Amino acid sequence: MLAFHERATSLAAACGLAAACGLVAALLTAGCSAGPGGGEATVFTVANWFSQGAVATTADIVDIGVPGTQNLTGYSVRLVRISLVSVPRSVHLQRVFVYPPGPTIGIEVGNVIKGCPQDKTYPLRDDVTRPHVNGQWNAVIAITFSRPGVYALKRVKIFYTTAGHSGWQYQDLSTTMTIKLAPKGARSQLTGCLP
Repeated sequence: MLAFHERATSLAAACGLAAACGLVAALLTAGCSAGPGGGEATVFTVANWFSQGAVATTADIVDIGVPGTQNLTGYSVRLVRISLVSVPRSVHLQRVFVYPPGPTIGIEVGNVIKGCPQDKTYPLRDDVTRPHVNGQWNAVIAITFSRPGVYALKRVKIFYTTAGHSGWQYQDLSTTMTIKLAPKGARSQLTGCLP
């Protein structure tokens, strides 16, 4: 009976050690998920409540607002970069910028930076969202299309820093663009500025 008890105790100790090692590994993995390795971690509310669309031409610049910058963390978050995800080669990201607090952009066709100089833009890195609040800055991506077609721009990848660590997350864009072939020599036409 003593031998059985000793084996059971050894087994329990081994299971306890394995559980403790598993817990340590899980804590280390969780602690590093948004660390210097650039891991995925959701820091902003994912905007899955909307969809939008517009018609433009191959000559147009299309400005699309990036939604959902409510900071879910207890740390300030600084935007570093935004990239398109899973788009064809005929979709080109021209620039990313932010507007100060105020009206937001859904979709604007035309070169907003050039056509609306009264609406001052800033570099993306100026966008810092304090802990547990909605972002004050409005991030915008400017894209062009080199071929006609219907494009489903489902999401973007947001790169950020928070608490001294780098990370990224996906954000829903839910945008459908119908692109028509522009007449030869056509230029992008601005549909409007911020109100």
